[in-house]
Amino acid sequence: MAQRLSLLAPSGGRVDVELAAYPSVSHVASAVRFVGGSFGTGFQIGPRGYHDFACTQVSPATTAYRLLVHGREVVVAEADDRQSSMATLIGPYHELMTVFAGPAPRSDRVFSLFSSLDVADEVAGMTVVPAAGTLVETMTEHVVVAVRGRGVLSIPGPSQARDLLPGHAGAPTRHGEVWRISHPGGPDGHADAGGSFLLGCPAGLAEIQLSRRSGAGDGDHLDWLNEINIRWHGKA
Repeated sequence: MAQRLSLLAPSGGRVDVELAAYPSVSHVASAVRFVGGSFGTGFQIGPRGYHDFACTQVSPATTAYRLLVHGREVVVAEADDRQSSMATLIGPYHELMTVFAGPAPRSDRVFSLFSSLDVADEVAGMTVVPAAGTLVETMTEHVVVAVRGRGVLSIPGPSQARDLLPGHAGAPTRHGEVWRISHPGGPDGHADAGGSFLLGCPAGLAEIQLSRRSGAGDGDHLDWLNEINIRWHGKA
């Protein structure tokens, strides 16, 4: 039986992801970038514990201070090497994080940044949109689905997906078509013939990076890729 996910994107749109029954999904996250004038900031959305994981497993960091924004706690941490810092809004189900270069910024800067956003959190996901009157708009968004032993799907919003589609036909799959992505300058100095693909479906697209550490063969990977279907609906 197939795995079927209905995921809430940062903009409030929903994307349905259908995958083979095995192996199971191990992680879901999303990201969004806002722009306005000279302003440009990216945010990542993850489950509760996202901030603590980043501070212990990704870039060791210590809490610098905490503040409230619209009644929600925002935690600011500074990396132990002071080369970066992060600020994370803690929701009941998810966390919204952004990263700064250098030491922790002043609290008024962090307050102003998070105050410019309308955040709503529910079990299905967190939505993050610019607050009215801020002259800030959403530039890009994507949803990330990781599948243990197979790979990672990065699913861009519908408007971004249109710009990624190649002008030529791909190899057919059960729900659409697929193109292999070659990356110049691999470890041996040659184009990467490995596991990067672009999967196009009638109502969605995903950039897929296949795992090479699972021990699964090319046939297993391609059989798994063949079953994927991406479908956006709702807000775009």
